Amino acid sequence: MKKSFSLIEVLIFVTILSLFIITSVAIVTMSMHQNTERINMLKAVHYNEQLLEWIGNEKEVDWNAFIINAGDNTYCFKTDDMSWSGPIVLDKNNCMSTLGGMYRRYAVFNTSPSLDQVEVTVYTEWQEGGNNFSTKLETLFTVWEN
Repeated sequence: MKKSFSLIEVLIFVTILSLFIITSVAIVTMSMHQNTERINMLKAVHYNEQLLEWIGNEKEVDWNAFIINAGDNTYCFKTDDMSWSGPIVLDKNNCMSTLGGMYRRYAVFNTSPSLDQVEVTVYTEWQEGGNNFSTKLETLFTVWEN
């Protein structure tokens, strides 16, 4: 007599194998999605740091010009070519997502009444998978006394 698997045993094996494969695919898909989110977050943090470094350099070059340009304004920085000549944005929604194809980056400046400090908050925002994401860096610049 030849021994073989019954139809029920084969169906149970195929069912268990299918559940394993479906679970594996779901885990891999979720992992890939999380990795994409992390990559986009790292890019956004890089854009924040890049702008904050540029602003810090502007402060070091000429404090008075920095105070005049910064004021109590919000600037949209749409590209890597940063300058004060960009439009002042009164509403962050006027800053279009052009940086890196999906990011919008803007900086909010708050100058102290004595003009010796400027609080700067840099934001980079993007949408991914129907969700809104944002990163923020804050710093306080002060004038150096000689």
